[in-house]
Amino acid sequence: MGAMLVTFAEGGQNVLRPGLLTGDAVADLSPRYWTIASFLAEHPTGWDPEMDAPAGFPTHPRANLRVGPPIDPGGLVYAVGANYRQHAEEAGLSVPSQPIIFNKTYTALVGPGEPIVIPPVSNQLDYEGEMAVVIGRDATRVSRDEAKTCVAGVTILNDTTARDLQWVELGKNRIVDWFASKNLDRSSPLGPGIASIRAVPDLHRLRLQTTLNGKIMQDADTSLMVYDTFTLIEFITARATLRAGDVVATGTPFGVGGFREIFLKQGDTVRIELEHVGVLENGVYGG
Repeated sequence: MGAMLVTFAEGGQNVLRPGLLTGDAVADLSPRYWTIASFLAEHPTGWDPEMDAPAGFPTHPRANLRVGPPIDPGGLVYAVGANYRQHAEEAGLSVPSQPIIFNKTYTALVGPGEPIVIPPVSNQLDYEGEMAVVIGRDATRVSRDEAKTCVAGVTILNDTTARDLQWVELGKNRIVDWFASKNLDRSSPLGPGIASIRAVPDLHRLRLQTTLNGKIMQDADTSLMVYDTFTLIEFITARATLRAGDVVATGTPFGVGGFREIFLKQGDTVRIELEHVGVLENGVYGG
């Protein structure tokens, strides 16, 4: 993993700023980089995983900090539905003929160790462990090959979904309500930080494992995606510009809880581990 890009705040402060996590210490990057995007402007294709904190920048013990989601407040999460065949099948769906893209808002996100909040409008919140990549430069209408130069880092998203808010009857049709089911305030962890793409040998050969209260629920390999990372970037940028710091999550594999009537509840712990990237672990509050 090496040096990982994070956002953090000290004490009771609310404003998150960029930092570089190495070992158990976080170097404050804000004297030079005010945002994740400004750091990526100098490292659009990743950074040396063994890089040291810049000389003279203040450093804080990780244990004394609140670490937030590694994305700027104006950034967007682009996520994809049914991008693993077995997950599509467990949901009673077929594999889509093209990627299904939706957005997750900044207010839906929390950082590593922060609680997943179940709001009163839902009692069927489900976990979804996913590999996510971080865009290193603005990208419009890039080819699949060009997309390979647009990824600066890798992180993890728990793309939680409110199963009881997911479907809406519209006349004779049944459609997905992406907003209501995917954007509940403070429901979706992102982190633990951004690992440099240079620390990841192959995006499409990574083990992805989700545990709930110590029990393995999802255990898959990113090679099983229907549409790979670069195809997703090509598809998105043909329609909308991806900006530096935006996150593209690549879908969840088989094993979510909702189709087995397993939903998150107060006191649960969800742990997602992605090979070469790290662990994203969060408790659950409410429900």
